[in-house]
Amino acid sequence: MRIFIAFDGSFEPFDVSPDDTVETVKQMIKDYFHVPLSEDQQGRQYLELMHAGAALRNSWTLADIGISFCSTLKCFVKKEDKPTLHVFNAVTHETMSVIENASLLGKTVSDLRQLITLRWGFPVSVYCLRTPEGLEMYDCNTLKDYGTDVGTTLRLDVWDGWKEFLLGCLLGQTLKVQRYLSKDGPVLKYGRSS
Repeated sequence: MRIFIAFDGSFEPFDVSPDDTVETVKQMIKDYFHVPLSEDQQGRQYLELMHAGAALRNSWTLADIGISFCSTLKCFVKKEDKPTLHVFNAVTHETMSVIENASLLGKTVSDLRQLITLRWGFPVSVYCLRTPEGLEMYDCNTLKDYGTDVGTTLRLDVWDGWKEFLLGCLLGQTLKVQRYLSKDGPVLKYGRSS
């Protein structure tokens, strides 16, 4: 059967079988239009096919998703950036992906901590970053000084006495936060000094 592919300003006919998968059609498009697809440390480029406003999965067959004679599929080259780093937050047990260019690895730990503070809202003075081996990372050093590479997962640890307080703040537990502000020495000391 003949279908039409709209790609990069072109509208081209393709002869396909109803039993062909979306992945097979993508390969035909890649070969016909000479699309350079790539995958490296920073990300990947891939083709995405759409029909009736929905993105099609590679494993679907054309007949199963209702593509019939003279249907039109739209094709796009998509770019997906891979995270430069990951940071595991020991308080929330979430992992944040830091998507920056690789030049971030040449910056200081302090620069990364500023990004983290903007994302999670933790004051810079209540946490430290650790390497995957557990080594504490100091602000004046660069990430490369610690052997940090693309895809590395660092750990954010808070100082003693802060975990419960921060969890209370994040979860909106006013009574718990007030209790720590009035009784907990390290939290109380920080609150008065700022």
